[in-house]
Amino acid sequence: MKHTTIAMFRFSAFFRSHAVRYSSLSPIHETSADRKPLLMVDYLVDSLHFSKQDAVAVSVSSKGKVTNLRSPINSDSVLNLLKSYGLDLSQIRQIISSAPKILTCKASKTLEPKLKVFQELGLSGSDLVSLIKKNPEIFGYGLHTRIMPGLDLLKKLLGSDEKVIEVINKSRWLYVTTSSMKRLSTNISLLRTFGLSNERIMKFMLSNPEKLMADPKLLQSRLSYVEEKLGISRELPCFIHAASVVLWSSDSEVEKKMKIFKSFGWSDSEISLLFRNQPYVLNKSEGNIREKLDFFMKELGYTPAYLLSCNTFFTLSLNKRVIPRNTMLKILKEKKLVKDKLSLITIATYSEVRFLEFLKGFENDIPGICETYMDNVERVS
Repeated sequence: MKHTTIAMFRFSAFFRSHAVRYSSLSPIHETSADRKPLLMVDYLVDSLHFSKQDAVAVSVSSKGKVTNLRSPINSDSVLNLLKSYGLDLSQIRQIISSAPKILTCKASKTLEPKLKVFQELGLSGSDLVSLIKKNPEIFGYGLHTRIMPGLDLLKKLLGSDEKVIEVINKSRWLYVTTSSMKRLSTNISLLRTFGLSNERIMKFMLSNPEKLMADPKLLQSRLSYVEEKLGISRELPCFIHAASVVLWSSDSEVEKKMKIFKSFGWSDSEISLLFRNQPYVLNKSEGNIREKLDFFMKELGYTPAYLLSCNTFFTLSLNKRVIPRNTMLKILKEKKLVKDKLSLITIATYSEVRFLEFLKGFENDIPGICETYMDNVERVS
């Protein structure tokens, strides 16, 4: 009797322990191998076809430092979930490379609710991959405390899901913390106090999303600088772009660039007019500005007045575009194959394809002219 009681107790204990174990399983039955920790590198190689070298790099990268997976069956669930959202193997590898910790997340509890929100917004395929690559910690954010409030704010400010997606694709998605959302709202209110319409603000936000996350005090000081020091009225379309350009530049850095123009004989009014017409000149380095002025004014003899009428010159690469095309223009004019009136600014603004088509028209007169041009470009690349 005693032995029978002991045997029944052992059987009962065995049954209870196994009942608990199997009641917690997913529909796929785990084996003892499934419950053993698996090296991340092995999983990446076997399940995602990474090379061993790339798998090691992903495993030890600062993006995750995931060396072991607690359960390969959980990671399989993550992969299956990503596939169910239309992502192919190449896209999944990009995601895992950027956010390896995703393989340790719970597929149904952590990932799926967030993926569903992104899908409903309109993010899928390459857009979804882009979001995760720029924000590898996105699945660690609270859905109701950070992700959805951030999306709601962007929708309120931009007016449509399409524009929200455009902002997300153009920058790191910085609008998912309470402080960043407050900063964004503050800066938009600041731009409105400067008289900018909602339409102008939205255009600026879509083209420079991260710059609207600047410290409000800094943004206000740069807006004032553009108006008061550079003489660009807030009423002009270029006002906000000029502010964007000088946002991360100090007063002294801008002054140094202005002094370079003055050293080439430019007046304050001419410099101000150039910045109004082409504010992105201020993005160029001092060396770049000096090099262009040397070529245009000293070598070609252009005046400030002419350069003001052709301010696109300042946005073009001098060595890779302007100088090689000027060389071709000189050859064509020397051989009297084009009219003297044909200007450098005209052919400098041609696309590369259009310019090569232009040169092909002279192959009979100058065999190999296209090849000569490409050699000149490659020489400075």
